[in-house]
Amino acid sequence: MRRQARASRSTILIAFFRAIESNRAAHKRLFYDPYAIHFLPPVLKMWASLSAYPFFRWLVPWYINTCWPGSQAAVVARTRLIDVMTVNTIRDYGINQVIILGAGLDTRAHRLRIRERVQFVEVDRPVTQQFKQEQLSKVRQGPYMPVDYVAMDFKTQHPRKHITGLMQGSHYKTLFIWEGATNNLTASVGNTMFRYFQAFPPGTRIIFNYVDKRVLDDPGTYYGAINVDRLLKRIAEPWNVGLDPSYLPHFLAGYNMELAFDEGVADYRKRYFGEKARKMSGYEFYRVAMAVVR
Repeated sequence: MRRQARASRSTILIAFFRAIESNRAAHKRLFYDPYAIHFLPPVLKMWASLSAYPFFRWLVPWYINTCWPGSQAAVVARTRLIDVMTVNTIRDYGINQVIILGAGLDTRAHRLRIRERVQFVEVDRPVTQQFKQEQLSKVRQGPYMPVDYVAMDFKTQHPRKHITGLMQGSHYKTLFIWEGATNNLTASVGNTMFRYFQAFPPGTRIIFNYVDKRVLDDPGTYYGAINVDRLLKRIAEPWNVGLDPSYLPHFLAGYNMELAFDEGVADYRKRYFGEKARKMSGYEFYRVAMAVVR
């Protein structure tokens, strides 16, 4: 486990969920990530491998949902949603630079098979990046897209000092992806990052997720949130920041941005799971949004 400790536990769990989804039949799965399983410690790798077999294909998700209601379906649907948003934004707005903040074990640069010429940049702690590159180097098919790695700790370092200013050039049309990390940071760090986005040229887009602040004030407001809250505190990765969805447009306006998209779990779960989503519950406090610099 010492090697996997280079990545946060929540990041490893998300990779675990991606590995399970990738074991589903090709016509049923929401995406395919052949890299995710290589990031897992032995126990999770075993369960992810077993999920390819009929009995465990039911058992593993059932156990996860019993402990942390709605988590797996929410993460899988969120991954699919951001995949689609990324591909469509690159195609529709001529994006030629994708910067993934707090990239962790994200593999979009390698698995989306984007036809357009796009420069991918991943920003995260150096220990996480080292672990990730070590594991990717062992995968037979290897990564398909070159990636620039920028080492930075969001909690202690400022992006302007660690991310080259060349990336703000007018010849770049940039898409930021900030997934899964925004909730664990402080309001001060959030302010720093949105001020950083604001300095990019008009038309720059930011895909990010956030939690409804009500779940932080009273976890009991949402089904299953108390279990999730306990897990995050146990692994020392609690959620610290939330937003009121109704206030989000005003929040973004303070950074000279406008809201282009905002959707909650219940909606994007239905979008990708269809009628099966009627029987799914939990994680309704989670949302995905896109902002655009004016």
